[in-house]
Amino acid sequence: MTNVDISFVPNSHSFPKVEKAIPQPEEINLNSLAAASPEDFLPPIGKWTTIGGLILIATFVAGVTFASILKYKTTVKVAATIRPAGELRLVQAPMEGIIKDILVKGNQQVKQGDIIAILDGSRLQTKKSQLLGNIQQTTVQSTQITAQISALDRQIQAENEQTNRATSAAQAELQRTQTDYRNSEISTSTEVEELVANLKLVQDDLETAKAELKSAQANSLATQASFKGAIVKRDRYKPIVKSGALSQDAYEEVTLAVQQQQQALLSQLAIVEAHKQTVEKQQRAVEAAQARLKKAKTTLNSTAGVAIARERIAQEKARGEATLSRLQQEREQLIQRRTELENQLNSYQKELKQIEIELQNIIIRASASGTIAQLNLRNISQVISSGQMIAQIAPSEAPLEIKADIPAEEISKIRLGQKVYMRVSACPYPDYGSLQGTVSSISPDAIEPQSNLNSSNSSFGMGQISQTGSYKVNIKPENYVLKIAEKECTIQLGMEGSADIISKEETALQFILRKARLITNI
Repeated sequence: MTNVDISFVPNSHSFPKVEKAIPQPEEINLNSLAAASPEDFLPPIGKWTTIGGLILIATFVAGVTFASILKYKTTVKVAATIRPAGELRLVQAPMEGIIKDILVKGNQQVKQGDIIAILDGSRLQTKKSQLLGNIQQTTVQSTQITAQISALDRQIQAENEQTNRATSAAQAELQRTQTDYRNSEISTSTEVEELVANLKLVQDDLETAKAELKSAQANSLATQASFKGAIVKRDRYKPIVKSGALSQDAYEEVTLAVQQQQQALLSQLAIVEAHKQTVEKQQRAVEAAQARLKKAKTTLNSTAGVAIARERIAQEKARGEATLSRLQQEREQLIQRRTELENQLNSYQKELKQIEIELQNIIIRASASGTIAQLNLRNISQVISSGQMIAQIAPSEAPLEIKADIPAEEISKIRLGQKVYMRVSACPYPDYGSLQGTVSSISPDAIEPQSNLNSSNSSFGMGQISQTGSYKVNIKPENYVLKIAEKECTIQLGMEGSADIISKEETALQFILRKARLITNI
């Protein structure tokens, strides 16, 4: 090793002070000195450096220890709303119509039977007025027909009395004729004249019967023409009714007219037949009178007078029966017409009763006592259909609960009984804190997303719900009042906010390792 002359100034802080004086260079034995290394020239580690290193090591160990012990809560943050528990009471429209007046507002307290809205009933009032007019008119017609029937009854009674009187007169005539017959041998010429006069009377009756027959036939032809016209009108209206251009009531009136004309035609045919029989009877009477006259002329001592008197009795009875038959037929027609009017009157009264029920239904009332949770009426003149939901009422006795929509990708983290902390927007968190609760129910299937829910979630910074749908979750609050110190805030129906659902707890070390994909499923 080469001897090198090394000279340096030792650091007084690094070496202890030496009392002995350093020997002079000429007295140092170089062979006795140790070789120097680079580390000999580095300064020693200071006390504070050592302490700092120990602190760093202790901090690291403590951090790892605390990271493996302390729990970290994993939450699912969603928008939430305070809603009533259970089902809402629906208020449906009992009939279709146009809204005339709205008497309630959303979140308003109502009692069962309170008026929510009123429909426009002008159309029903108009129809009711028409029905009342029809009922009045039909009643008047029925009264008139009843009066006609009463008049016919009196006429029938008078005809019976007249027939009885005529028969009695004919019987008296017969007695007189018999008396005269005994004296006929004395006065033959008088008897012949009487027979001639009687023949003339019978012939006049025959002409009268023929005239009545012609009149009845003319009336029958006119009635038949009216009946055919009514059938043609009914057949013309039938396709129009099927197309909806004509009301059913008009078609029923035409059909009723056909039936009336048919009954009138049958009545006229019966009258014609009765007149034909009368003409035949009168013709036979004329023939009989002629025969009696011929016989009287042949033999003056015949009983022609007595036979004529008896025939007169038969004629009076036949005439009375024919008249009574005609009057009775007219009476039956009037009774049938009155029955039709009564049926029509009953139909009008049923329609009127239905209209009155519908007029009662124009007032939409609350189905239960509670709070209007949702009102689907926007403005006056809104058109609604029968059965349409008008409002939803939260019953007064129903407790409140928290409802939230969980995105489908987050539902696997939600379990029954999990803790929930909700910040109510109406009760600021710094002043009142958060509302605590637990998950009470989870919907079994996802619900399609709605635009209004998406907008609500965005307003709370929750982001939009997944387009794949969301699950309905009900949360039972532990209390209904948020309170810090002397400040209180009572939760109410419809309040909104954000809810943090504690899905699970893990240590910070587990979180770091999971994020680093070193461990999974922890």
